[in-house]
Amino acid sequence: MKSNDCVIAIDIGAGLGAKIGVFTDPHTQVAEGLLRAEDFGQEVGVFVERLVAVLREVLGKQDRPLETARAVGIASPGLFRSDGSYVLAANLPFLNNQNLRLRIEQAVGLPTGIENDANAGGLAEWSVMRTDLLYWVFGGGWGGAWISGDGEVRFPALNWDGDDSHLHYTNEPGYAIPLDKLSLRTMFYQYGVSFDRFERIALEDLDGQGNKLLGPCNNPQTIRAEVILSGPGRCRLFRAMVGDDDFYEKFLDIHETRQMTDPSIAGQHISKLSRMRVEAAVQTDRLFGRILAEATQIMFRQAKRDHLAENIPICLGGKPSYALPYFGPSAQGRLGAMGIMSYLRPSVVDERGFNANLVGAAVLAEKTYVARHANGTS
Repeated sequence: MKSNDCVIAIDIGAGLGAKIGVFTDPHTQVAEGLLRAEDFGQEVGVFVERLVAVLREVLGKQDRPLETARAVGIASPGLFRSDGSYVLAANLPFLNNQNLRLRIEQAVGLPTGIENDANAGGLAEWSVMRTDLLYWVFGGGWGGAWISGDGEVRFPALNWDGDDSHLHYTNEPGYAIPLDKLSLRTMFYQYGVSFDRFERIALEDLDGQGNKLLGPCNNPQTIRAEVILSGPGRCRLFRAMVGDDDFYEKFLDIHETRQMTDPSIAGQHISKLSRMRVEAAVQTDRLFGRILAEATQIMFRQAKRDHLAENIPICLGGKPSYALPYFGPSAQGRLGAMGIMSYLRPSVVDERGFNANLVGAAVLAEKTYVARHANGTS
């Protein structure tokens, strides 16, 4: 077996679990494995031990000794310090303040890199497009990355001190971008929906947030963009749009109707309604696109000083991005009216049937390997 013939990619998720991929290059995956979330354990040492065991099993089935790998790349939700330790591990609290990168590196004896999963997704897009780009991933929130033409993450949220004003809009768009409530009220009114109703729905979803939605830096005059611009946000918009009117249920079966309050499932049903031109869904997506354009303008205004080009490609990932045919025209039309020439497009990695986070982790592994050898370390 040829030495250094593959890299190992790990995508840690709190949903299904930690996906493992073996790649001979970032676009050629030759093996895969999974450590299910219920098997993570609640202590970092146990998690690393079980993850490495699955990794060895996957490599063993390929007759690839661990020593044949070049490096390991890890994509994970959360925010990191410069040394790779977690500042905040999102939905995996047992990893808070832990240096998972170092622990895995010591366990497997290979150069190891770790990145926020949105940054990893951006690296995956870059590995195909090889140009400056914005990558936005929609899910429970709205994550993002600005990747330079030479494949570097611009303005990553490393060593974050907890001050929202220190987050770059391109790297944490959903969390950091403020949407003005007064402007939102006007927009909601134009589309025939009550912002007050939306706020009540959002507060119910975000239990424990008080009696008013607060924006970045706890500003009561704004809300965080991802309260609307996310999978749950689109579902909240639809619920606010229909209110007590159940007319839309005539177009859904009984099982679909019951799922309309679950944002992990409801999105596909809203898309079905939009496809059927049901007015409440069409208006929901028009408003979603309008607000996305407003948030994009806020981002570009701030990032212009950092030389973000207004014609930079914007690649969208995550399940809610599959609704781009429905909210995209509204967003694109508004962006054009604002003078922003960037084009919203589906993830090129998704279109090829790959897992963007895994591909990005493979790209990170390659970059880590090259960097270590350039520095004269193994």
